[in-house]
Amino acid sequence: LAAAARWPEGELAGARLRGLSLSGEDRRECRLEGCRVESCRLLGCDLRGAVLRDCVFVNCDLSGCNLRDSWFLRCTFTGARADGADLSGARLEHFLARASRLEGANLDGASLAGCVFADCRMAGAWLTGLRAKDLVLERCDLTRASLVGTPLRGQDLSECEIGGLVLSESAAELRGAV
Repeated sequence: LAAAARWPEGELAGARLRGLSLSGEDRRECRLEGCRVESCRLLGCDLRGAVLRDCVFVNCDLSGCNLRDSWFLRCTFTGARADGADLSGARLEHFLARASRLEGANLDGASLAGCVFADCRMAGAWLTGLRAKDLVLERCDLTRASLVGTPLRGQDLSECEIGGLVLSESAAELRGAV
């Protein structure tokens, strides 16, 4: 808890946060480095412009968070929940989400490099205009997700649920995808 008390000042390094409830808090432009965050509730937090490096989030709930223009570098989400979170304009680099929920999350215009989403529920997510390099979607539920303007060339969607995808009229997003 002592580490959490310093978080409002903006930076935390090497901390272990467990079981905290910081719902609705304003933590804009905070910096977390090398932190392990477990079973924390961050519902509706304002984390715009946050910088998160080498962090692990396990069984955390970030639903409804404003993560607009944030930067996730070498971060992992396992069993995390970010339903309805706003990640528009965010940068995710070498990011792994496993068995996590991002239903209705907004990643409009986000930049993804070296990201893996495995066994994730992303139904109704806004994945529009993504700038993605080395993106992997494994066994994800993409039902009703909007992919307008996000090219999926080379992407293997054979094990993903893709019913009701929202695409451009020409469905150009799926050209070259399996």
